[in-house]
Amino acid sequence: MVTAGVYLVARSAVLFSLTPVASLTVALIGAITAIFAATIGLKQWDIKKVLAYSTVSQLGYMFIGVGVGAYAAGVFHLLTHAFFKALLFLGSGSVIFAMHRALHHTGSHADAQDMRNMGGLRAYLPWTFGLMWIATLAIAGIPPFSGFFSKDEILASVFARASHSTLADASLLGIPGSALLMVIYVLGLAAALLTAIYMTRMMLYTFHGPNRTGEAERAHLGEAPWVMTGPLVVLGVLSVAGGLLNLPAFMGSLSQTLHHWLEPVTGEAALRITQGEEAHLALGTEGALIGIAVLIAVGGIVYAFMRLKPAVLLPKDQSPEAHGFERVLEHKYYVDEIYDRTVVKPVVGISSRILWKGMDAGLIDGLLVNGSGYLMRGTVAARQQARFRLDPCVRVGAGFAGRASGVGPVRRWAGSRPWRGAGVSRGSLGRLPRGPKLDGTGNPGPVYDGI
Repeated sequence: MVTAGVYLVARSAVLFSLTPVASLTVALIGAITAIFAATIGLKQWDIKKVLAYSTVSQLGYMFIGVGVGAYAAGVFHLLTHAFFKALLFLGSGSVIFAMHRALHHTGSHADAQDMRNMGGLRAYLPWTFGLMWIATLAIAGIPPFSGFFSKDEILASVFARASHSTLADASLLGIPGSALLMVIYVLGLAAALLTAIYMTRMMLYTFHGPNRTGEAERAHLGEAPWVMTGPLVVLGVLSVAGGLLNLPAFMGSLSQTLHHWLEPVTGEAALRITQGEEAHLALGTEGALIGIAVLIAVGGIVYAFMRLKPAVLLPKDQSPEAHGFERVLEHKYYVDEIYDRTVVKPVVGISSRILWKGMDAGLIDGLLVNGSGYLMRGTVAARQQARFRLDPCVRVGAGFAGRASGVGPVRRWAGSRPWRGAGVSRGSLGRLPRGPKLDGTGNPGPVYDGI
């Protein structure tokens, strides 16, 4: 799902190759994304957040590849990234499983995903430790792991197109395409350096140094079942051997297998960007670029080992608050907070006050639904009222008049024809008093028919 955009650009290669400015824009956004997310990964403590922002950064690499017209290289990195990133995520799941199990046994409420609560797990999870180091070396671009081949091919393609391509001849925002491509290349190298640093940081704080889970929790730490560890082994093999799918051109008959397979879809578009020529660098130039990329990756790993000290890292509840730029990185440049205030809250406010209370509850439910119901109920009530409103009054008045007079003419007068328009019926007047009669004792008294 997260790589669908890469597939979309690669599948639409013909369209993008016809618009060099659009391709440059895609590549530049990819480079900015790669470096932006890599810096965020430097200060995340949740092991899954480190991998999440690592994924965003690697997506930037893929968009650099498809943006400069190296469609096969971009898809190749998509493929190798699937191997080592799946291994990293499943490996982190194995770590979280072990941590959660240990914390649950002791009733601790510590965060099972915070690396500050881990440390020294290589003694308890040896398989996960070894396999995650394979994935870390692959994503850092260390040969002969798969990530080295795909990442190096992307960076080499950017360098090659900076001197000879339709992208180099174009311009974006008044900046020559050749200059932009060199900026993209440098940003790609910087992102590679940061990738090596934050991934090594994750491994050091998780598996190296002293254990920080607690004395009681250590007794319950252990490797996950083989139903969880088995897939890690498969992905570890693919992370090592995945580079064989598209070896560099100078490596003979086994080279560029994926490139040839994608050629019917992307070949013509790639040639259009390189102005009809295969974008091959001189052997010495390509060797130099490979050496630079490897030195940067190794330098990042060495720097992390020298700079970061897992032995002095404190558990989460004892760690001091971050300050300055570290706090900015820890809060991800406050992108979530800015987005919440500028987009989420205004949209929720408008939706609540206008769309919900005004439109939905007020207009639709109140006026249309309930209003039509009230209207129909009022119409029926009005008809019934017009029919029966005078009948009870006339009956009561006629009854009192009959009792007071005791004569039959009152009954006939009250039931006369002029009263029919008021809703009085003859049947209703038939039960009015008929007048005085003598009872059994000889005394006069009213006799009523039905009242």
